[in-house]
Amino acid sequence: MHVVVVGSKAFDSLEYHLADSLRMLAHTSIILDVTDIMPVPAKINYWGSRFVERYDRMVSQRLANKIVSLGPDLVLVVYRHLHPILVERVKQQLPGTPVVQINPDHLSNLEKQQIIAADFDCYFSKEPYIVDFLRNKAGLNAHYLAEGFNPRVHQKPTVEKFVAEWLTNIDVLIFGNLYAYRARMVDQLIRAGVNVAVYGTQGPYLIPAVRSAFRKQYLVGEAKNRLLYGAKIVFNNFHYAEVTSVNQKYFEVNGIGAFQLSDYKATVDEYTGVPSEQVTYRTLPEAIDKIRYYLAHSSERHELAQQQYQHFQQQHTFDRRVETLLRTVGLSESSVYEEWDA
Repeated sequence: MHVVVVGSKAFDSLEYHLADSLRMLAHTSIILDVTDIMPVPAKINYWGSRFVERYDRMVSQRLANKIVSLGPDLVLVVYRHLHPILVERVKQQLPGTPVVQINPDHLSNLEKQQIIAADFDCYFSKEPYIVDFLRNKAGLNAHYLAEGFNPRVHQKPTVEKFVAEWLTNIDVLIFGNLYAYRARMVDQLIRAGVNVAVYGTQGPYLIPAVRSAFRKQYLVGEAKNRLLYGAKIVFNNFHYAEVTSVNQKYFEVNGIGAFQLSDYKATVDEYTGVPSEQVTYRTLPEAIDKIRYYLAHSSERHELAQQQYQHFQQQHTFDRRVETLLRTVGLSESSVYEEWDA
């Protein structure tokens, strides 16, 4: 089967992992981005499409034409900011090809609700709350699909955990977009005397204490694996708009074999391979207490990290997610995995 994935070509993006898993499952796949049909920087294209209706329609029509010319058996659209005319044109010209939307983000990133306006054959979201209102109120064919990790990219380093921690020398590591909400939490950790190292993309309004902890490095590839695994604790504070869901980092950290302390969300109980109360927090004071506890009990955090690693390798890879997606769409008669009950 030939699949076109519409979205970013960036390494370690959801689109990258979807395409990689499709190939591992013996399908062919290609990632098609807007920049493939419009010779302008992605940011200029995004803002042009957001405010100029004619430009927005033109870009999506050209993208639809390119998709049709590739003759796919399935179209997976990850972007949420494309004009609904893209889906309309593809379905008109490829009537037997399912056009599917897979939303990897939380509630606040629905853009101008283009995906709801578009007539996708099927919708997938990691957020049960989004699935509920799409299916039960908007009348759409929506399904829950958790995110995952790519075992060919997110790999556990070969050194022992205690050696990696000694080499890395980081007590608590935080990575991702350093927006104001996350920065406030980092500030509270620093005020409590926690030694924090922050990696990722710097946001605005950073106070000096948080800026001093920022390492100015976006983690990807081998460096990401090495630093996450080598940190004593990876602190994962989800975006406030994650109603009941988690982020993709949650799966990556556990898949790498690092020790993770994350926000508690209802879906964690479904994902985790250890009791959720051991590896989550509900308040910052609770998080600080658990950070202090696990920094003082290395054997316990190593054992929990290993249990999570083994569980996530078996249950939460992108290969499994893609199998579930294809089965739901009706394009996979059998699976190399047992169906993950979500």
